[in-house]
Formats: sequence, structure tokens, C-alpha cells
Amino acid sequence: MTQEMNSNQKYWRSTDDLAGAPEFVKASQNEFTEKSFDTEPENGLGRRKFLGVVGASMAVAGLSSGCFRKPKEKILPYAMRPEEIIEGKPLFYATSMLAGSTVLGVLVESHEGRPTKIEGNPQHPMSMGATNTWAQAQMLDLYDPDRSRHVLNANSASTFAALKMALKPQFESDKRTGGKGVALVIDATPSPTYLSLVKQFSAAFPQAKIYQDDAIIPLNRRASLKNLGHGIAHLNYHADKADVVLALDSDFIGFEGDSVRNARLFMSKRRIKSEDSRMNRLYVVEPALTCTGATADNRLSLRSSQMGEFILVLAAELARLGVKLPAAAEARVKANNAASVPYAKWISTLSTDLASNRGKCLIAVGDAQPEWIHSLAFALNEGLGNLGTTVSVSADAEAIEFESLSQFADAVKQAQIQTVFILGGNPVYTASFDLKIPDLLKQIPNSFHLGYFPDETAQLCTWHIPQCHGLEAWGDLRAADGTCGIRQPLIAPLFESLSEIEFISSLVSGTVVSGYELVRGHWQTKLKSTDFMRDWRKALHDGVLTLPSAVAPVASKYDFLGASMGAAAAQPAPSADSLEIRFVFDSHAFDGRFANNGWMQELPDSISKLTWDNAALMSPKTALALGISSGKMLELTYQGAKLNIAAFIVPGVAEFTVILPLGYGREFGTVAKGAGFNVNTIRQSSTPWFGVGAKITVGSEIYALASTQEHGSMENRPIVREATLAEYRKDPEFTEKMEMVEKSNQKTYLWTRPNTITGQQWGMTIDLSVCTGCNACTIACQAENNISVVGKKQVLNGREMHWIRIDRYFNGSVDDPQSVFQPLNCMQCENAPCESVCPVGATIHSPEGLNDMAYNRCIGTRYCLNNCPYKVRRFNFHNYSARNDDANPLYAMQKNPNVTVRFRGVMEKCTYCVQRINESKIESRKNGNGVVADGAIITACQQVCPTEAIVFGDINNPESKVAQMKRQNRDYALLSELNTQPRTSYLAKIRNPHPELV
Repeated sequence: MTQEMNSNQKYWRSTDDLAGAPEFVKASQNEFTEKSFDTEPENGLGRRKFLGVVGASMAVAGLSSGCFRKPKEKILPYAMRPEEIIEGKPLFYATSMLAGSTVLGVLVESHEGRPTKIEGNPQHPMSMGATNTWAQAQMLDLYDPDRSRHVLNANSASTFAALKMALKPQFESDKRTGGKGVALVIDATPSPTYLSLVKQFSAAFPQAKIYQDDAIIPLNRRASLKNLGHGIAHLNYHADKADVVLALDSDFIGFEGDSVRNARLFMSKRRIKSEDSRMNRLYVVEPALTCTGATADNRLSLRSSQMGEFILVLAAELARLGVKLPAAAEARVKANNAASVPYAKWISTLSTDLASNRGKCLIAVGDAQPEWIHSLAFALNEGLGNLGTTVSVSADAEAIEFESLSQFADAVKQAQIQTVFILGGNPVYTASFDLKIPDLLKQIPNSFHLGYFPDETAQLCTWHIPQCHGLEAWGDLRAADGTCGIRQPLIAPLFESLSEIEFISSLVSGTVVSGYELVRGHWQTKLKSTDFMRDWRKALHDGVLTLPSAVAPVASKYDFLGASMGAAAAQPAPSADSLEIRFVFDSHAFDGRFANNGWMQELPDSISKLTWDNAALMSPKTALALGISSGKMLELTYQGAKLNIAAFIVPGVAEFTVILPLGYGREFGTVAKGAGFNVNTIRQSSTPWFGVGAKITVGSEIYALASTQEHGSMENRPIVREATLAEYRKDPEFTEKMEMVEKSNQKTYLWTRPNTITGQQWGMTIDLSVCTGCNACTIACQAENNISVVGKKQVLNGREMHWIRIDRYFNGSVDDPQSVFQPLNCMQCENAPCESVCPVGATIHSPEGLNDMAYNRCIGTRYCLNNCPYKVRRFNFHNYSARNDDANPLYAMQKNPNVTVRFRGVMEKCTYCVQRINESKIESRKNGNGVVADGAIITACQQVCPTEAIVFGDINNPESKVAQMKRQNRDYALLSELNTQPRTSYLAKIRNPHPELV
């Protein structure tokens, strides 16, 4: 699908789309694939056979009592109802969770003691009322059928009593020897109580060794801050105070670090109310398109290994403009000349922009970059006057320096470890290949693993102990800025299990102490409050416990910088025979901890749109040079290790660079096993994130990759509308001029208008300028509305069920494109094409402007789907929900009781979370005049959005936020020429590129 716009921009979804490949043209002309019409279920009676039988009344009677009748359920009232529970009315509890590499404060919705949905806590500074995809997905993890249910001894079912008997002599021996020969391998859970217990363990067993291994630790940034003299600390960005931002290999508003908070603060400077509004400017330098890169005003595609050269040349230009540099690095920096690089104009423009905005700019460096780059970037931020304004340092008071997993491997090789306790991690899968952790673990006589899954590490340990889910256990978490939150359980453990703090307390004292006592006891000592119970109850209620964390201003020490910069910046240039590989966290599986989550596996990647797999991502130019096409199996060799993986071509990847997402190729899990490729098998501890020297051999086999990037195509129409800030100021009405018909002709109707437009009428706007394409809205909608996972096979058939899809469009050069996202849900058309063709009135118009669905009426003709120009209706081909619930009754516990669980053969779509609308209407009638106040209804997609791109409300109320947004001259309706009168409209995307780089 391509589209031409007034500004001569061409938008395309894929390289085949751009090239007009015959296969793509043929596929786009056929609205539905041939397989889409194959409606026979995998088991049971098919739709065609059912319709053939339906004419016989006896057959109908037989079927209605057999196949399609819901099972009878007995509803029993409480014998003694708990005081706080009102049937049908959910309760919300504040807690904290680790979501990816960030700590978020959340509010968990609970129905009669059953958690069903996670929302952001507005009082927590890291979430500000929003969450991310990883936080949403943890609700499904709670009910995962593959989670640990039993203690395992040598992979056979055992009991906690047997474990206690095994640990007793171990504890007594450790007491006598001071823990000699004992190793504790812990993850990086930032819990004050947990770390306090680790210190107690170290004090009780001074001969024991403690090692830490976790992907969330930004090792290079942490080492940089320590060497600069700031101790163990975190770097916090205050993007709301920055007018110019440079992201250097950093996806800081996408999936890296405290991205929820960063995205909210950054986008606060990009909210355009009129052509007179001001915007910040974002420069991004990266090896592959990210959500941050797609948002960029100016983007430069460079390999990760070139970032050192880039920052040295930038520092030299800034020094020339009067920015003070550390004396230790001054000579090394000034030896660089902008004229020596092909992006000299980019450097000159960027340096001038940064120097002109001293104290109001920000340089962010990604976690994968080496320590010296972080240190030099810190020096530049300090020299530009940003330290204390757009960048701050916060101390990690509880943090301890532990030895690394490489040191653990060395100790095992030297036979120094006879007993190991692994708490929470999965090093057998996540560790670099050269450490050979699986082989080393087999050499340790006694090994104990506490984990949520009986995963790869559990299978090689002597004992495996089930770990509680975060919503089943007491705990606490400390965010990067120092904010602490109590983690309180929402449900009793579904299976006998222990939390991390309960297990380590048993190692310290020999007995298990409850998590509640441990956490409360820690904070009772820590707070030293005059009324502890009052403060404790407040912390539980608010979900926030703020402690002082900012470090006192200290002079940074740069004496080490010159030596570390020596030869570090010089990197060999890759080529077709010696490629650069870049390991990245997968936006869904992360490092593998979410690989067994069906929601995350089926969620299309923000850029590649891949589901259910990872792949070797490369640019069209690199693929052409190597003779590679998408789906081709490759043998990738790097430093003596080999990996077989499928290729996938994605615009925006740097030349001769291969992007390898982590988290796939698992040997465990019903969902995870068989999905994707394990790239850890070539990852080296010396080059954990990128390196040069990889070689590719192209195979003949084709691997089926399920990508949704070409699904739902809409031909040659102005779907996405964007302009630069300068163009917008020159022509504020540019969106209206893109209309394909006059607005005066858009009010005509073929029949008498059937819909009322009085009273409260609901509508939505989506601001494309602040949408990052993070997919959080898609997952939140899935959790709220009981949307089923359909599997890779059905996605290949074009049958994904998401009610919200995030369309991703490219424009510009195929090798260095820009990208823009557009969320698409049901448009809730006033003049709805779906309603006029439904033969049974299953899709009808509500008095408040919604296109409602009566599921019990739907007979599955799919006429409405054929007639929908937006392709946002989903047909339930198979009884996915019942199939999943039968296989795992736990899944049924996650379902929202206020939303119908759909059976096979009906149409599904967004309804603006009508259940939330009705709940607010009931409350307004109880407490007032029945008029719902603006902001009282928050849809699931709106609530989760980190950037507040989605606004919902009453369009008949001129004071409502949604009505004000719709009055902006950027507002436009999608495919308005069809006169569908959609209630959802968009605000055109505005970028603010530097005039010299347009």
C-alpha cells in the first residue's frame, strides 16, 4: 500500500510495497487470503457443515443442546461475605512491579480476590498512571500453566518437607565453615528488603561468594558513574526540561530504562495546540530503527561501533564552540576533525544546536555502549550545563557490588564451589555462550534453583523450588529515582511456593519467615517513625514511599577518561565478509523472561511487525549484497560459534549490520518452545552487545515468518498525515487540503439519518505527534476485553485478533527511512457501513454514538468485515477462548467478568470499552444527575498510554478535552471521503527537524 500526499511524500509498509512487487500487488488486491476462507476448525463441526445442517429442525435442536450450548454453572452466594467485597464491583490495590528494566507503581484490579488487570499508579513518578507492555503481560504470567507447581529433586516431583530435610545438613555445615564453598547467584531485583537479607547472608557466612547476573543491570553506565566519583548510582533524565535531545544508540522513550517516565516527560514538550506552539527537537543516532528513532526529528543510521567516533567528533565540535571538556580527555577529543567523517554536516548542525541550548539540552547514551562513551557523554552534559537540570544522579543506597557471572565461572573451574543457590535467574539460557554455564553447573555437587518456571536452569539443578509471582508475595521495590513502593499480594499463592526474600531468609536463619514480617520489619527499622502503623498503612494505600536519594553535588573525576579512550574508539569497519552483529533485547520477550507469554509472543514488533519469532534483521542494501531474502535460513558464524537463524529485511538498519533480538529459542515452555532462535549461542562475554567479524552462509531452506506489516492494507489514500513544524506554520490547514472531497459534501446521506446526536456522545482523538508505537494500548485492550491468542498459524493466515493494531509506515530512503505509527481501532462510524449490511442486526448503533455488537445475534456472515473500509473487525474463526481455558483452567481466572467471552463464529471489535462507559454512567446516576463528568471514563488503551496520545470523552461537551482536541486544525478523519463520519479522529503528526537537515 502506498499513498501520495501534497508534500510528495510516499508512504509504504515494506520493501515489496515500495517496489510494487507482483506478489504484493496481487495480495493487496485480494482483501482476504485464500486461507482466510478456510473456516473449518481444527477439531469439530465446521461452519459450512453447520449451515448445511441448520435447515433440519431436529439437527438444530441436537446441536443447540450439544455443541453450542454454554455449560451450566451454579452461582452460590457467600455464606459470610467479606466486608470490603461487593459482588460485581472490583477493588484496586496499589503495588509495585519490575517491568522490563524499570520499576513501575501499579494499581491492580481485583474481582472477588481474583486479579484481572494492571493499571498505572498516578502517584508513582515512574509510571505517572501509565504502564508498558511488560507490566500488562505479567497478569497472564500469573495464570501460566507452565509455572512451577512442585518442588523438583533431580527433575522429579518432591515436597517442601524433603527440601527442608536436604537444606538442614547444608545449613549446619555452612554454619561450621562460614559458608566456604557456597555461592549465591542472585538477580538484580532492586528490593531494599531483599538486599538487606543478602547482606545478612554475607555476614552469617563470610566465606560464601555472592555473584550477580541480570540483563537489567546497565553495567557500563554504572561503572562510568562509579569511576566518575558518584558511587553506585542511577542517571535520571528530565526530558521535560530539554529543548534539544540527542539519543546515542538509546531507545530511552521506547523499551530501554525508565522508558514510561521518559516518554511522558519528553512528549510533554511536543504537544501542539496550534501553529504558534513550540516543540523540542530530537536527534537520534542508532544502528536500527527503534521507537525513539521513529519519533526523531533528525535520524542518522550508524553502526553501534561507530558511536565512539561520532561522540569524539561531536565533542571536538562542541569544544570549538566553547564547551569545556575534561583536561584528561581534551587532547584525545581535539585530535578528531568533523571533516573526516561523511556526516560532517550532521555534526556541525547538532553541535551548534546543543551549544545554543546550554542547560536546556540532553545527551542520552544507550546501555550497550562502552563505559568511556557514557563518561564522555556525562562530561558533555556537565560542560553544557545540563547536570542538575535535564540530567541528575541519584544514589542507590541499598546497592552492593557483587562479583560477575564470569567470576562465578572461573570459581567453578577451580573447584572452589560445592554448593550454589540460584535465586530468580536463568543463567543456563541467558549467559554468554563462552562461559559454558550448563557444563559448569553439572560439576557442582549441590545446586538449588528458586524460579518461577522449571526452566533450562532448573532442569540442570539438583533442587528446584517454585517461586511466587509478584502478585502473590510481599516485597518492595526501589525505582531509579529513589522512590520505593511496597509490593503487596493480590492473591494467595496458587501453588505452594516461596518468594525470594522468604527463601534467602531461610538460608540465613534456617527457618522460613513470612514475607509480610520481613518487609514490615525492614521498614520499621528503616523509617524509625513515631507512628509506624500509620505510615505503613499510607504506604500500602498510596503505593509510594519516597526516601531522599539525590547525591550531594560532587566534582566528577575524569582522570581515568583519557586512558580508557585510548584505542577504544577505533573499530574495524565491517563488510560483506565481516559483518557487525548487534544484540538487542526483544521488545516483547525481553531477555527471555516473557517468552512463554502468549500475549507478548503474538504482539507484532513495533518496527518489523514480526510475531512468534525473532530473526536476523538487516537492511535491504546488506541483504542485496549478500543475496538474502526474508525467510531465508542463514548460518551465522562469530568467534568460532555458529547460529542457524532466519533472515528478515527491515529498512533503517545500518549497512553491514545484523540485529539479533534476544529472548527466543527456548528449550522450555508450551508457548516459548519452538518459537524463534537462541542467539545467546554465539554471544560472547567479551562482546555482549556488539562486535565485528561475523560471517554469513546463505542456506536454501525457507522459514515461515509471521509478520503483520502488510495486513489490512488501504490503497493509495492519505492515511497518515504529517508535516514539519515550519510547513505547519506556513500552512495551518494542510490536513484539510488533503481531503479528497469537499467537506460540504461529507454531510450527505443515502437515507434518513437514523442516529441521534443529542445528550452525551462519545468520541476519541489520537495524537500521532506523541505516539511512539510502543504497543502498550494493544496489550491493555487484550487484557481488558478478553481477547484470545490465536497462534502463529492463524497469524500467517491473516487472522490475528487484536482489536487495536498499530500501523507502521515508512517514508523516504529505503536505506535510511523515517517511520510513523498510527493506532487503528474501530472508528465508531456515525454512518457505519457495517450496520447497513448485517442481516440479523448484530452490529447496531447506540444512542450515544457507539457501534455496538450483539454477539448472540451474530451468525458469522462477515458482511460487516467485507464492508469495513478500515479493516478493524475481527472474525473469531475458532473457539480460541474455550480451547485455551479447557487446556488450562487457570486462564479463565484472568478474564474480565464485565466483558463477554466470545464463542467461535462471531465478529469482534473495539467498543470504546463500553463496560467502562456503563460503569461510569451508573455511578453518575447514583451520585448526581446522570451526566458523566469529563475524564471519568478512561478507556483501557487511553489509561495505559505512556504519552497520553489517546483522549476519550463527550464530543458534545465543548469544554471536554476530546472536544478541544477535535477543534484543532490538525484534526482529521480517516478516509473521510467515504462519508462514514467516524467518531475517532487523528491529529496529524508534526516533526521539528533542523532546517539545515531537512
